[in-house]
Amino acid sequence: MTQGLALVGFGEAGSTFAAAGQWEGARGFDLLEARRAAMAAADITACDSAGEALKGAEIVLCLVTADQALAAAQDYAAHLSPGALWCDMNSVAPDTKRAAAAAIEAAGGLYIDVAVLAPVEPARLKVPLLLAGAAATD
Repeated sequence: MTQGLALVGFGEAGSTFAAAGQWEGARGFDLLEARRAAMAAADITACDSAGEALKGAEIVLCLVTADQALAAAQDYAAHLSPGALWCDMNSVAPDTKRAAAAAIEAAGGLYIDVAVLAPVEPARLKVPLLLAGAAATD
């Protein structure tokens, strides 16, 4: 399933999830070139643009910094395939989540609010997650 997976943002959470999940073949994008180099080291296909990373992705994990969460949703929504799941794993205010959801859904994507309920390290893939929103069961 990793070929249909894209990561937006590759900081602590993204890199930890990718290493723990052995997501070789997934694509990713980060605004910081150094983080794209870290993707390549983790066997994630590091893309030079969000459009390249999201092309054909069925599931997108958005793990950017909180101050970039809304901008990422608004700027990258146009690159989503119809029906792609946008998993917003950022800790931001409810109004920010609603605005991000509106941008994703207006572009034909499905928005899922994912609350990460504990530190990613040391739990890694066992960290509890709470999914919410109309597409959460998808």
